[in-house]
Amino acid sequence: MKNIFIGFLLIFLDFNLNLGNSQIGLIPDFIGYIVMINGLSEVASESQLFMKVKPYATGMAIYSSVLYLMDLFGISASLGALSYFFAITSTFISLYISYYIVMGVKETEGKYNILLNGDKLKSTWTLLAVFNAVTFVALLIPAVAIVCIVVSFIVAICFLVDFNKSKNLYYEMNMPLAPR
Repeated sequence: MKNIFIGFLLIFLDFNLNLGNSQIGLIPDFIGYIVMINGLSEVASESQLFMKVKPYATGMAIYSSVLYLMDLFGISASLGALSYFFAITSTFISLYISYYIVMGVKETEGKYNILLNGDKLKSTWTLLAVFNAVTFVALLIPAVAIVCIVVSFIVAICFLVDFNKSKNLYYEMNMPLAPR
């Protein structure tokens, strides 16, 4: 689960350097997806749901690397509204992946009859999904969009904190299948 957490960290925390039309992602999302794929493989025996999203995470590693290159070479800036479509698609698939990971955590709770913070994690994921959706709608009103972006960032941090707690609980249970 440690690699899933690191993957989430690299995906959710975006820092960019803008140079004219070019944008350099200091923490590329595709690296986060590659790390996440390794984490999904490590916990595959805990829940089928982890393996269900592995192909999507692989697809996102490829998709986000293409988007990274488009940003790097300034191609995204010339796409106009199409770049919003790419962002919405990326966000939707990322939420899909994170949802099934959360549900995999909850399934692991049930499998071993232990507490892994699954309910809190799912609640935070729901807030994350809602605020991401609201942010895209709010782009029509720039002042509201800025507030939504800030709130979405805060909720993403809360999700990372909750997932970290789930990860730590998973390893504290000294389960025989839990890789460290």
